[in-house]
Amino acid sequence: MKKITTLKAFYDAIENNPRVITYWHTKWCPDCFAIKPHLPKLQETFSDFVFLDIDRDKLIDLAKHLEIYGIPSFIIFKDGDEKSRLVNKQRKTYDEVKTFIETNR
Repeated sequence: MKKITTLKAFYDAIENNPRVITYWHTKWCPDCFAIKPHLPKLQETFSDFVFLDIDRDKLIDLAKHLEIYGIPSFIIFKDGDEKSRLVNKQRKTYDEVKTFIETNR
């Protein structure tokens, strides 16, 4: 999973990769910690995607621009454009995230 810490890195990643999944989290979010152990398996299952790891608090202006107010959240980008999102403040399960990605492939 590629850690994103700048706006430039974010835009370079979504514009230069055909399929991208962004994982938005913070260091203080217990629900983020609950899904984190499942991320390697998701990456392996969906190896046709580039996974980006984004700390919402470090890129708060981008999070506001993308209207990411709940975490953890996932957004799929295809050819630089947002395709779908799983953005809310609810805890996400492995199966829920897997289904979200399969449905929006």
